[in-house]
Amino acid sequence: MTLALEPLRDEDSDTLYAWINDRELVELSATYRPVSRVEHDAWFAGIRRRDDAVIFAIREDGELVGTCQLIVAGDEAELRIRVGRPSARGRGLGTQAVRLLTARGFEELGLRRIWLQVFRANPRAIRAYEKAGFTVCGEQGPTVLMDLTAAAAAPRPAPPDGG
Repeated sequence: MTLALEPLRDEDSDTLYAWINDRELVELSATYRPVSRVEHDAWFAGIRRRDDAVIFAIREDGELVGTCQLIVAGDEAELRIRVGRPSARGRGLGTQAVRLLTARGFEELGLRRIWLQVFRANPRAIRAYEKAGFTVCGEQGPTVLMDLTAAAAAPRPAPPDGG
């Protein structure tokens, strides 16, 4: 199994349109509202051109299983992720994708901090973010705020031998 973050392709649009209109899936991370094809097509065209956002397809062995993105503001970014393919959920792929995305954010974009919002009612997602190094930094209504700093994510030196 190979997991990779890759640019969105034009042929991903139909799948993403289905996912954004899947109430059960959307309500794991956002308030649901139906999205028209016109709205989706405008979003899909625009998100790949934005200067303040980087978005990736999450692909397992080349197959689209989700998306993840960073919305950048200065030296910080908000992380958003959606594992859309049901067979990809509960297998640690979201945690792996978050680790890959945060590494890019810190190493390639020079970010100092990456944060996210997650519904308190989604404990599976909270555990996945904790496994990726995020810690709770606040609460706001039904959401838990979590963050990860570049310093906290930096590799630790190996302990000396013979200790």
